[in-house]
Amino acid sequence: MRPSAREPTLCRESGVSSDETGLGEDDVELVRGLEHMKVEVPHYAVEDAVSVDPATTALIVIDMQNDFVKRGGSLPIPEAEVTVPAICGLLELARVSRMRIVYSQDTHRRGDPEWEMWPEHCLEGSWGWEIVAELAPGAEDTVLRKVRYDAFFGTPLDHFLRLWGVGTLIICGTLANMGVQYTAASAALRWYHVVIPRDAVSALERFDLEASLRQTAFALAGRVTTAGGVRLR
Repeated sequence: MRPSAREPTLCRESGVSSDETGLGEDDVELVRGLEHMKVEVPHYAVEDAVSVDPATTALIVIDMQNDFVKRGGSLPIPEAEVTVPAICGLLELARVSRMRIVYSQDTHRRGDPEWEMWPEHCLEGSWGWEIVAELAPGAEDTVLRKVRYDAFFGTPLDHFLRLWGVGTLIICGTLANMGVQYTAASAALRWYHVVIPRDAVSALERFDLEASLRQTAFALAGRVTTAGGVRLR
């Protein structure tokens, strides 16, 4: 396996003044200097291939719904639609090998407090709430409605995974630094092994994508590869 790395940068403009902060002028100048620094995502390994046992592995598809993926959606994610072919490939691999498949479906109703943070999206029963047609769940797949980023929160996901004898999760979908990352973190805290194919996840910003993958590799002991790099044992 040949690791590679990604190093995006993020620069922010300073708008700090001593009147706004109560800091001395020297402190303000220091803060301004820090805000002009480039923030780099540290190296993380991207493995050419990761082998999994389909009998003890589940594919988790996070929130690939019209509002996030399609033109006309209320909260479209750049590059989300670009990941559809990679996710299709993962679904095909999972179905051929009889690997368990779970979809999370972001679900909200009128008055949901999450709409105070984000535009209204994924209203239960609407077109935007539906999983995109290209990735439609099969009859034997499991679809779990969730109300927050984490697919474990308030759902029977952990129950089903343990019932099925699953120990490894391949997690894909959107957003990389929200639904995918929080689900990966919950999985790791429950001692599941986590694999994320980097070409099958998307985010609002490239920095968010890369930082989330680095967190998976560094803080969660997860493995990052590509959809084509997922191999069956």
